[in-house]
Amino acid sequence: MAAPLPRLMLLASPDEFLVELERNDFAATWRRAHPDGEVLEFEAAPPASRLLVELASPSLFSPQRLLVVAAAAVYLTAADQPEGEMLARALGSLPLSDVTLLLVAVAKTAPGGPVAEAVAARGQVRYLPLPDAPKPWEDVRVSRSQRAVLASLVARVAPQLAAEHEVLDALIEAHGFRPRELAKAAERLLLSGEVSAAAVREQAGVGECTLRELEEAVLHRDAQSFAGFAGRLASGGALADWWGHAVAPDRVAIVLAGTLGRVLRQALAARAHAVRAGLAGELQPARCEGGGWYNRAFKPKLLPALAADIEATAASPLAGLSPWQLHRAFRLAAAYSEGELITALAALARSGAERERGPAALSALSAVALAFIPRSAG
Repeated sequence: MAAPLPRLMLLASPDEFLVELERNDFAATWRRAHPDGEVLEFEAAPPASRLLVELASPSLFSPQRLLVVAAAAVYLTAADQPEGEMLARALGSLPLSDVTLLLVAVAKTAPGGPVAEAVAARGQVRYLPLPDAPKPWEDVRVSRSQRAVLASLVARVAPQLAAEHEVLDALIEAHGFRPRELAKAAERLLLSGEVSAAAVREQAGVGECTLRELEEAVLHRDAQSFAGFAGRLASGGALADWWGHAVAPDRVAIVLAGTLGRVLRQALAARAHAVRAGLAGELQPARCEGGGWYNRAFKPKLLPALAADIEATAASPLAGLSPWQLHRAFRLAAAYSEGELITALAALARSGAERERGPAALSALSAVALAFIPRSAG
């Protein structure tokens, strides 16, 4: 007989796909145990006070209730500490005799803090760890707990592979940091009829490249990352656009050059807007670092002045961008000097990569990028 579900449950993982699967499993198990029960789902986390009212209010129609909060990460972050502390105090004393609370969070690390501690004291905290996405030249490093999570995912969609340890290792090596792709690859392998590590590697191929990788390499001035990215493309890797659609091979260089040109022009414009808005002192890489910089500094302090200058400027390259896109442009502007950006744009125009097709265009684009991405001696 299966153990009863805890009254309090916190599910967390770096990957939305994994937590969604676990959330659905928990809800399905709860419904089987309480066929007359009521399920109330919050796709956006309500204020702690509203959630506590729901937890403390008995239903007039159902003897048991399940409350699911799908974006519970806000209760775990330092920025929302008062909300989290309020919820944690109440979770320690509420009766919870006829209600079950499932909190779901996408989190890079195992949850901590008052809410996680309160849930662990009366229920269960389950963290589903994933290996970090490797650089193109790195191998995937998978811990025992990460492997267990990924192996259980494969077993869910392709139970025939659960005992195929070499095949599992190959699948995890190729797709271990992308659970959705891992599940699809396991299913494709079974359909192919050849269950072997070699078949996994053949299906994986060189791998997919994304425009986000190009932008990240430029933003972080990471020439090695860009070289690996370009090398995979030159070796036959597929390029996906911002919407996940495959780019035709003869258009790869044009799309890359267009993206690089746009990024450089937006960074140059962001520098000009920042100077006019009195934000020149913020154009330093060290001031734009850290996971909380966007919420702590950019959005409340820098964005209003920057947005006002953009709105007052006719035909600005930054017009119409979202706050998140503007913050990316500002970080790029901080990473490069005005002279570096102008020189790079001129070199890109001379290369002809925005008009050419084929391997020669990719080589020309790579030469431009590798000339300006590394930080200059000055």
